[in-house]
Amino acid sequence: LGRVKNIAFDKTGTLSRGVFALLHFNVVGQTHSRKEVFEYLALMEAPASHPLSDAIVKGAANEQIEIPRLQLKNHTLLPGEGITANVADKDVHVGNKKLFQRLNLYQNLKEDVKVAAEEWARDGGTIGFISIEGDGIVGAYCVADKIRDEAQDVVEALKNMGIKSIMLTGDQRPAAIGIGSQIGLEEQDIKSELLPEDKLTEISDAVEDNEMKKKCWRAKRAVMMVGDGVNDAPALALADVSVAMGEGAALAMDTADVTLMDSDLNKLLYIICMGRRVIRTIIENVLFSLTVKAVVLGFTFAGKTSLWAAIASAVGAMLIVTLNGMKLLPRKTKENDLAQGSFREIQTV
Repeated sequence: LGRVKNIAFDKTGTLSRGVFALLHFNVVGQTHSRKEVFEYLALMEAPASHPLSDAIVKGAANEQIEIPRLQLKNHTLLPGEGITANVADKDVHVGNKKLFQRLNLYQNLKEDVKVAAEEWARDGGTIGFISIEGDGIVGAYCVADKIRDEAQDVVEALKNMGIKSIMLTGDQRPAAIGIGSQIGLEEQDIKSELLPEDKLTEISDAVEDNEMKKKCWRAKRAVMMVGDGVNDAPALALADVSVAMGEGAALAMDTADVTLMDSDLNKLLYIICMGRRVIRTIIENVLFSLTVKAVVLGFTFAGKTSLWAAIASAVGAMLIVTLNGMKLLPRKTKENDLAQGSFREIQTV
């Protein structure tokens, strides 16, 4: 932890709360009514476990839209794109722009629909579409997630500590930039439209780059991955140090080295500062012990010491080293505020 110099953050559920809300829903074309399209959308999203799906289902419930009792066949997750299923003998797709570009449906959208979707994305929303076989894209929607209150302060504090932060997300570029700019990330540090395997590649490249820069007289700089989802697990496993959010998937927590049980990013600062303090304390103790031994050895060669003096110096050094190590023990503060302690530590580490 004390050697971390690069941190890769997942977006949804990590830098953001992972609690989406449906902001916009527009019908495209005139082949289906708003109620029909919303029913299809709710039916497709109901079996899914992603927070985005929950937002759509709740949005449908808010408009008194009931999930139709239609047979759903071959409901399949398309990693990094969306979902597909067969409904009433018709293939239905729900997902992002990338999915519908692959299906050659996005280019058939009217320009005003594309412009509206791009405006939603620039505002930081996640954009999606729904298509029905034979009718093309019949609906467009926008859901948005709230950034964690502490995210911007944490990223700024990490920057002051000399740690580079990047954001990894499957969101479209405009939405990713909109979110990243809110927390103080530079555009080049925002990696968007990533599949799970792309996140793995980003972490792998960062680890290999640090290995190449490693020098025999300097400790290796560590790469940290912070995530919460099942698709983050491979990247968490590959990183030098991995941190999972306590509100995330069980697989992510099982894979990670550290879990923030209350999903408070301020505690990420705390554990990094604690890691640096541990390294600093180890160095202090080693140097102090070697210095004491050297002084005693010098007096011994000069014939100016005795056995009892050597024993006393050894015991004294042991006690001092132990007491110095005990400063790492947690201390009760009046406010018991880890965040304040972390920011104070930044000034001294």
